[in-house]
Amino acid sequence: MLHFPLFATERGPNLSLKGKGEFSAVKVQQQPTGLAPWWQGETGQLAYAKSGIEAGPQLFALQLDTNSDWSGTLHAQWHRMPTPDLGITEAWLSYQPLPIAGYRFRAKAGYFYPALSLENTDTAWSSPYSSNFSVINSWLGEELRARGVEFSLSRPGRFFHANPSWQAIAGLFQGNDPLGSIISWRGFASHPFQTNLGEQVRFANYPSIREGLLALQPAWVQPSRELDHRTGFYLGLHWTDHTATELRLYHYDNNGDPLVFRHGQYAWDTKFQSLAWQQQLSENWRLVSQYLTGSTEMGPQAVVLDYQSWFSLLHYDGGHYRLNLRYDHWQQQDLDQLPGDDNNGNGHGWNVSLQLPLSETWMVAIEWSRLNSHQANRAQWDGWPVQQNSQQLQLILNWRYD
Repeated sequence: MLHFPLFATERGPNLSLKGKGEFSAVKVQQQPTGLAPWWQGETGQLAYAKSGIEAGPQLFALQLDTNSDWSGTLHAQWHRMPTPDLGITEAWLSYQPLPIAGYRFRAKAGYFYPALSLENTDTAWSSPYSSNFSVINSWLGEELRARGVEFSLSRPGRFFHANPSWQAIAGLFQGNDPLGSIISWRGFASHPFQTNLGEQVRFANYPSIREGLLALQPAWVQPSRELDHRTGFYLGLHWTDHTATELRLYHYDNNGDPLVFRHGQYAWDTKFQSLAWQQQLSENWRLVSQYLTGSTEMGPQAVVLDYQSWFSLLHYDGGHYRLNLRYDHWQQQDLDQLPGDDNNGNGHGWNVSLQLPLSETWMVAIEWSRLNSHQANRAQWDGWPVQQNSQQLQLILNWRYD
């Protein structure tokens, strides 16, 4: 890690930098062929539609540590999709005073993800297990970002001479009103992309959103927009049993007013519950799993949707190589009565990744992803199949700087 003293004193603040990125050779197979991904305005649910050489996200994490209770964090990236862009994904200030009777209090303010993922734990909210995230965390990387404040209270077990540790979390936020748009029309997807703050995410321009109750809805969403000036909230609980078991339980509610339309966007009333579990099975084997269930509503019941998804990931660390196997499953249930806009969908997917570290800086990985999905709204076009099977094989060159 690079350290830059800001002042000419040993005890002055330090600025540290981390980085991570990837380049890959991609081979794509589809049945049927020729469907472009969602970010190109069609319905593919993997990142790439054509074989070739691709530049993945290039991620950077800046950490400012001071000799006080305050610190600052900035996460930024360059990515080529959905458009070539250099932007910020997260930025926050943290306040963490000394423990009181063993209990630790922490506050943070800014733009950030709630810490509900046990998959995306690497530099700048990337995954150490694969290039393509699970469909749950792919969706969160696209549409979820809190602009707000978070407070937490933790009880470290080692201070109290006990194995279990816990942390209770509460957050208040604004600026995540369009949350729910992407999974309602496109459904879930698997990819390595995060949305920069202020960035738009495109999806297919379905005929159903060009008329009637949905006529004002564009074929894109800007997830970090504040539209209704209402405050959302989330509650979380982390529980750790020594080093073997970790659980993270969250309830997230953006408290959106589904009748508000501003800046070309509807506010959505979206809420979900998430349970993430990590189990260290042995020195070499680890299991990571997550379950998410929720609902969303937009307009005067123009879109009403329930959704569920889960994945399980098995990780093996062989020292000179790492092997990862993940299975995803998801489903959306359309509960509104709007004709011509059937958003029912379901699917499952596999991801296998073999990682071969070459040095502290470079790693080569071979990754195979497959998604089988059924999305009813694809039937709005002649020739766009409701059922789609996609496979993606990648030879990836990763770099990192810690």
